[in-house]
Amino acid sequence: MSTSSKPVAPLTPLQLPEPRIERVRNALVVPVQKGGRLPNGVFRSNGTFCEHSRTLLSQNRFTDIPDRPDRRGVMRISGRHVFGGVMRDHFGHFLLESLGRLWVFDHLDDPVDGVLFSPRRSGERLARFNPKYESLFDAMADEAAPLMINAPVVVEELLLPSPGFGHQGWITGTPQFRAAVQPRLATAFPAKGGPDIYLSRTRLAGVEKAVDKEQRIERLMARAGYEIFHPQDHDISTQIAQYRAARRVVGPDGSALHLAAWAVRPNAKVAVIQRRHREKTVQSFVNQFEAFGVADVRLLNPLVAKNQQGMKEAGEPAPLYFRLLSRQLQENGFL
Repeated sequence: MSTSSKPVAPLTPLQLPEPRIERVRNALVVPVQKGGRLPNGVFRSNGTFCEHSRTLLSQNRFTDIPDRPDRRGVMRISGRHVFGGVMRDHFGHFLLESLGRLWVFDHLDDPVDGVLFSPRRSGERLARFNPKYESLFDAMADEAAPLMINAPVVVEELLLPSPGFGHQGWITGTPQFRAAVQPRLATAFPAKGGPDIYLSRTRLAGVEKAVDKEQRIERLMARAGYEIFHPQDHDISTQIAQYRAARRVVGPDGSALHLAAWAVRPNAKVAVIQRRHREKTVQSFVNQFEAFGVADVRLLNPLVAKNQQGMKEAGEPAPLYFRLLSRQLQENGFL
């Protein structure tokens, strides 16, 4: 693993960079600024920008390089800190964009004083770390304090890890990230819960989050002995404990599967039900499960083809063939 401060190649959404940890003395950390794609990041003391402080957003977009402020008058922070990047409140984006550098805690010889994050929206003077995420963050960051900055700061010593996980082409994670996250979750969250679960979306607000005919799907799965599990109704500790206990997991594509892929046992059976016509995004869930060691992952596509859907109201979920889904679940060993 590289620890050099030499310049690196520009990040690409197609492939994760080689893992490296750059130690930046007197680093100028700039929080999210207004305009563009969440411009933020780290400048070295010589004024050069640290490419690995950029974050991969959805749709293969990177955060923009911010304007470099004058160091004069900028608040200074003493001690050693880790650069965490952009802090997202949305659960899926939190997993994909805010935790990808925490693999560094498996490679530290000395303690750190905190992890520096910039809130998603610029100017959030009272931004706080979402308490719902504390148990997961603590497990991955050795209980180091997450520190939210809303103005530029100069940090005495900043550890800048390369990103190790993220959207699309980054979904498989680096070996270092995978080696860090799975043992930590296993230690922090003992398995507890039913053996067969269906991850439901029926209680999520917003028609764009809905799954066609999902109440019928719930009844089908319940008759087969599955627990209908609503992830958002449980704290993260309970979610991870349930995923670790499950032997069969079935659910539509969505944020809950990103966390499940970190936690389920390698011998579990997983069925990802495609609920929308976003093939690359849906395939990325399968790729993540496989990369994190789950050998038996099935992608089930019961959707009506786009050219056969006819007219439907804007925002309505993509229609699916219920009987086809039932047959797919049976043929793949989930019913």
